[in-house]
Amino acid sequence: MSKKNQSKITSLVTSGKNPQAFAGSVNTPIFQTSTVIFPDLESFSKAERGRAVYPITKDAGSYDYGYGIAGTPTTFALQQALCELSGADGCVITPSGLAAITTALLAFLSSGDHVLMVDSVYGPTRRFCNKELKRQGIETTYYNPTIGSDIAALIQPNTKVIFLESPGSLTFEMQDVPAIVAVAKAHNITTIMDNSWAAPLFFQPLSHGVDVEVLAVTKYIGGHSDIILGAVLSKESHTKAINKVMHHYGTSTSPYDCSLALRGLRTVGARLKQQQETTGSLLKWIEAQPEVDKILTPQHPSDAGHDLWKRDYSGAASFFSIVLNQTYSHAQLSAMLDAMSLFMIGVSWGGYESLVIPFDPSAIRTASTWPHKGSCLRFYVGLEDAEDLIADLEAAFKRLRAAK
Repeated sequence: MSKKNQSKITSLVTSGKNPQAFAGSVNTPIFQTSTVIFPDLESFSKAERGRAVYPITKDAGSYDYGYGIAGTPTTFALQQALCELSGADGCVITPSGLAAITTALLAFLSSGDHVLMVDSVYGPTRRFCNKELKRQGIETTYYNPTIGSDIAALIQPNTKVIFLESPGSLTFEMQDVPAIVAVAKAHNITTIMDNSWAAPLFFQPLSHGVDVEVLAVTKYIGGHSDIILGAVLSKESHTKAINKVMHHYGTSTSPYDCSLALRGLRTVGARLKQQQETTGSLLKWIEAQPEVDKILTPQHPSDAGHDLWKRDYSGAASFFSIVLNQTYSHAQLSAMLDAMSLFMIGVSWGGYESLVIPFDPSAIRTASTWPHKGSCLRFYVGLEDAEDLIADLEAAFKRLRAAK
């Protein structure tokens, strides 16, 4: 069977592998090295010109294996795997998901440029725009995540990038990606999308016309809450600009972390299948609780973005938010959350453990008004048993009622 006919689940297991290059090892070894030794001057000269001297994969000619900062065969295996899964021509691995976002933005923005940024974006991305891009003379305009093709009205003569994140961070608004991409292409504007939510198992932005995809490899791909990595993926037309930023800034990643990411990649399909099922059970239980005013996640039929999710996505991540029926005090939320035994308080997601955090989106929105008044909680569903998680939630809601 050709790789083109393989399912995404099979590709998660097989992509980025070349056992014959490493004495039959099913896993790419960890190349923990900074220095590469060349057999002769001609080989050194080839590496300096960006041509591979040691062919470690079928596509090794695209890698510059001349010094450890540019990556090692371990890094290249992860890059190749992510390219295969995303339909990308190029991939760089970054030290964090945030570094992937900032690398992508810096690759296509210069002083005097303008970027359109989705209003529901990941908080640190907003901070980077408001602080660092502003310091560099780059203007940011935030737009309503549900704007669709009407984003055309916000384009300025110096608009160089439209940044998407779908679903949105914390509040999970769905964006009409094809509609926004069509507008961007008509104006020769680069589109960048944070696709961490989809893993990238459930959505491939590049196949929907997006120019650059960024991923927090830390999350589902890592899967075990023990690495911090990111990735920037693109078609050939945009790889040179991204590689240049990586080269100029001297950004590098640990081959050990890349090896852990490859390990996580092999099982992300199985993990997400179970986590989706568990999340479905929890959503059914939560929607029946009188304290819950609204569930925020596109896979829920009541969500405003449900139709877009059904149209474009093949699955859903295992985290969601809820809006409670009133604003609860810090003491009341502490009574609810502090004693939870399985849902631990933590800001990340994508690992094996379930998590919960309170949040208030009204404080950071600038292009759209947050319409809800009640307290908000985000839940990430890990690999624990559904019945145990529901029992943990049931006890938490009982404590909230008692605290009222």
